[in-house]
Amino acid sequence: MSDILAAAPSAPAPPEGEEFLRRAVAAANIPALRLALYQQTRDPELAAMPVEERLIRGGALRVYDIPEEHHATIRRKACEFLASSAQAKPAPSLEETAELIALFTGKIASPTELAYGYEELGFAEIPRNTTWSRPPPADVLNAFHVTIVGAGFSGIAAAIQLSRLGIPYRIVERHPAAGGTWFVNDYPEARVDIPSFLYQYKFERDYRWKSYFGAQAELREYAEYMIDKYAVRPHISFSTELTDARWDAEQGKWVLTLRDADGALKTQVSNVLISASGTFSTPKLPDIPGAEHFQGKMFHTTAWDHSFDYTGKRVALVGTGSTGTQLARGVAQTAAKLTIYQRTPNWITPIRGYHDPVSPEKQWMLDHMPGYRSWFIFSAYVSELQLQEFQELDLEWVAKGGRVNERNDRLASALTDYIRAKVGHREDLFSKLVPTYAPLARRLVIDNAWYDTLLRDNVELVASGVRAFTSDGVISDDGVERKADLVVLAAGFKVTEYLWPARYQGRDGTSLEDLWGRDGARAYKGMTLPGFPNFFMMYGPNGQTRGGGFHSWVEILSRYISGLVVEMIESGKRTIEVRGDAYDEYNARLDREMKTVLWENQKGGGGYYINEHGRSTINMPWTIDEYYQLVSAPDPENFAFT
Repeated sequence: MSDILAAAPSAPAPPEGEEFLRRAVAAANIPALRLALYQQTRDPELAAMPVEERLIRGGALRVYDIPEEHHATIRRKACEFLASSAQAKPAPSLEETAELIALFTGKIASPTELAYGYEELGFAEIPRNTTWSRPPPADVLNAFHVTIVGAGFSGIAAAIQLSRLGIPYRIVERHPAAGGTWFVNDYPEARVDIPSFLYQYKFERDYRWKSYFGAQAELREYAEYMIDKYAVRPHISFSTELTDARWDAEQGKWVLTLRDADGALKTQVSNVLISASGTFSTPKLPDIPGAEHFQGKMFHTTAWDHSFDYTGKRVALVGTGSTGTQLARGVAQTAAKLTIYQRTPNWITPIRGYHDPVSPEKQWMLDHMPGYRSWFIFSAYVSELQLQEFQELDLEWVAKGGRVNERNDRLASALTDYIRAKVGHREDLFSKLVPTYAPLARRLVIDNAWYDTLLRDNVELVASGVRAFTSDGVISDDGVERKADLVVLAAGFKVTEYLWPARYQGRDGTSLEDLWGRDGARAYKGMTLPGFPNFFMMYGPNGQTRGGGFHSWVEILSRYISGLVVEMIESGKRTIEVRGDAYDEYNARLDREMKTVLWENQKGGGGYYINEHGRSTINMPWTIDEYYQLVSAPDPENFAFT
């Protein structure tokens, strides 16, 4: 059922009384509340209210709002509706949603924007579903098998899609629990950096998030909830690692070698193999001399030793990306001394309510105002779309001395002003913290009290890499040794080593090294490879989209992949493989389009976005609209079936 149909048939006044109702309505997001209310009442006064586009942060960002003089009217009408016995209306049609989106943004959505937006709003029973056109006999399905590698959010999405189709599958997960990156990364202060309400599946609408930006434990809890609610757990082999995957042409199947927790090896054979192993799964351990001689404690953030008490101790933190900046606050509050080694500063942005819980009043509105949850989430989605505009290269602007485009430079100015407001009185800090590259050339980092932490008396920022370790300390590139009892390695992940450490061997013995040896990992639409029949990847090479929620995209990719599997089964074929010409044409176009965005253009930027060949293998150049058109439905014409 849609979130509207799943709401109470009428919206009773809360048991806490009228005062609670007024507080709940006062706490609501006004644009979302107006749309939800109009959707239920079709009140022409609500429709006539203008949409105000306001620029913030020095003109870098824009927000859509309703002028202040209308807020009281919206709240009054909402209180009246919620106190009445009005029945919740059915979910709107696609055509009705087009009208509603235009009221929300003040602009008419393109057909692609409308299609994606309709799915984001979650009005369909299952927004991104694959169905059979000719359901196969039970014996055909029972003889078919899919293996999914990884029980993170990608693997869970693929599993649920296969479950709906009745296709047998098994997930192999090397860790003892589900959650993927949110199982591995349990360091202090670990938290998602996009709103929880965007970081969720659209087919599960009514999940009650505790906070607006879920902490690691809450995200683990969400994963566990999903695998139990959708009966995925019985299909998972935990503590089981894929070591080798070999295509057997005679069988037309993948022969997999699996290693269990005891080290025992076994073989599993599958018609289709889906890798959902993730990009942020393989830790990057810096190659620094002397590590073996260090006598204190040392660990990577993915292997946090919670038994080690660093209270009152000297801690060295190596790395200041998303992870390092996030965990610094918690460590600094406990350690006697925290020394942070920063090779490259990051652009860091403040987020209002980053640690806020979802209040009872706001939760009540999400639960009881029909349609409000959908439009509340949509408001976050619309805001997040702006990231794309900062990534586009404006060659005329660059020729005049700009870095990317005017809006990107405005964002850089606004973020620089923020740094100055936080630490401007400390020139020694300020000069170390302003990047020389454009915002979004690297991942934009959320401020988890990073600048406040750097101002603490027990924190030192060393704007240098690490040259070597000694038995009891760290030597920075400037030759200074500083003592440490604990070294935390926050150097990130080997994101360009897709599918590692498993070894894959495709048709005629083709290896990934053979395919990717020239300039790094590539794929067709980020999902599949020539020479590797019946094989798909979730979040593969150039698979990181330029906007939209992660879970939304893995739902879309699951639909695309399962649609091709359905095509294979319904046509009675054993194998499906992307055509070489389609793969080559796609990647040639990708390379051309990559020149229109900033990642390969910014010296000093890039970070993990750029591989050793200077090519972007993580992000895609396509806008959300463009990529959605490419993957919203399967394209069997670009595949060979046998």
